[in-house]
Amino acid sequence: MIKSKKSKLIPREYDEVILKTGELVGLMDQVDETHFLPDYGVETPEQEKKTMAMAPISIDDIEKVVYRPKDSQ
Repeated sequence: MIKSKKSKLIPREYDEVILKTGELVGLMDQVDETHFLPDYGVETPEQEKKTMAMAPISIDDIEKVVYRPKDSQ
């Protein structure tokens, strides 16, 4: 019997992900093959500051994909 490995979703634009820091973020735009512009939200000043900084996050910073819109390609 062959054991199957858990399939891991590859992050894409518009997914919601959990970072290795535990933060939940949306992926707004894909900058290159391994970097995305994150949307941390604007509910707190800290979230808004991180979102407005527009600092790309690496695919290596992402723990897992928790939501993918149905109409996402």
